[in-house]
Amino acid sequence: MTTRARREREKQERRRSILRAARETFFQNGFHHATVDSVAERAEVSKGTVYLYFESKESLLAHLLLEGLKELVGELDRAYTQTNGTPAEEQLRALARAYLNFFRRDPQYFPFLMAMDRGRFQDAIPVDLYQRILEASLEGLNLAVGVVARGCREGVFACRDPQRAACVFWAALNGALQLMEHPLRRELVGIDEAVLHEASISSGIRALKTAPTEE
Repeated sequence: MTTRARREREKQERRRSILRAARETFFQNGFHHATVDSVAERAEVSKGTVYLYFESKESLLAHLLLEGLKELVGELDRAYTQTNGTPAEEQLRALARAYLNFFRRDPQYFPFLMAMDRGRFQDAIPVDLYQRILEASLEGLNLAVGVVARGCREGVFACRDPQRAACVFWAALNGALQLMEHPLRRELVGIDEAVLHEASISSGIRALKTAPTEE
C-alpha cells in the first residue's frame, strides 16, 4: 500500500470514528445537550480535528441522518420489492411495518430526525447536504405514495390526492413512534408498542378506504 493510500485510509477511519462518537454522544445526551467537545473526547481526538472533518455539530447530525436514511430506504425498498404483485393494502402494510421496525431496532435514529426539525438545522449546514437529506427522505415516502396511488386506481383506497393521503398516513406512523419514545407517554398510553404500531397501521388503512374529505 502506498503512503498516499494509507493516509487516505487513516483519514476515512478517523472520520468514521468521529461519527461513531457523535452517534453515541447524541443518543446518550440528546443532540441539543451534546457538544462538539464531548464528541471529541469520546472519539479521543481534539476539537480541532472534529472540525477538520465536519463543519459543525449540525453537520455531524446531518451525516448520521444520511447514514440512517440509507439503511431505512434500503429496508423500505426490500419490503416494497418483496410484496410486488400483492394487493395495494398488503404492500402498504409491509412498508409501514418495515418503517416502524427499523426504528424499533435502531431507536437512536428517530430522535435524530426529530432534532433535525428543531432549531435552525437547515441554516447550519451546506445547502447540498440538506438537499441530500431531503431527497433521501422523499425516496422512502415516495414508495408509499406510489402504493397509495395504485390503490386509488384499483378502487381499494378512496382518496383523491395520493400524495396528501400518503403523507397523512406516514405522519400517523411518526406520531406512534414519537408517543412511544418517551417513558412517561408509554406509561400513560399503557399499550404494548407492537400493538400500538399495528393499530396505527390498521387505522390509517381504514382512513384511506373511507370516502375522501379533501376539498
